[in-house]
Amino acid sequence: MGDVKFLPRVGRSYTRSRWGKRVMVLGESHYCDNPSDATPNITTKVFEWQFDRSCDFEGWMNTYTKFASALSGHQEDRFSSEAVWDEVLYYNFVQQPLTGPRTAPTKEMLVASEAAFIEVLEEYQPDVVLVWGRSRLYDHLPEAGHQGADCCGVETWIYPLRNGHEVRVLPVQHPASGFSPSEWHQVIAALLKE
Repeated sequence: MGDVKFLPRVGRSYTRSRWGKRVMVLGESHYCDNPSDATPNITTKVFEWQFDRSCDFEGWMNTYTKFASALSGHQEDRFSSEAVWDEVLYYNFVQQPLTGPRTAPTKEMLVASEAAFIEVLEEYQPDVVLVWGRSRLYDHLPEAGHQGADCCGVETWIYPLRNGHEVRVLPVQHPASGFSPSEWHQVIAALLKE
């Protein structure tokens, strides 16, 4: 994967999830104070820290726990969420590190990351992509493809892949702020049942 700088974290059960679909969760970006931390396996390392009982809790971990609760439909904690994350692929769209969580990627960063995103879709063939954030991410994804049918009043997008497989993309509220796992579970569950 030539354009991919930050490899996805592929759950052990990604190809045989409880939903009978390959589910990709798409985050926006990695934040690195130190550029040397921006290694190809940083995404996997983030999840290792999340589930490592010897690591101190940090606030950003709630983002992953809340989203796992939305996926499972149950109240997950930092450690129980590992089983949920093992059933999905997680990938961050922006292929350059940002300096902090309130820093938005530039238009140039977003455009430069499009080819890597398409590479990941082609390589891992997800059925569904759940996108964290509408205005900062979903609205800036590549325009290839076409509008899909709405799901519970939320628009979707379809990316047709080279082999004819279609990937359905659903934007969800970013789980870092104002996110209701129970409300989003209803939307996500409906999409995964289709």
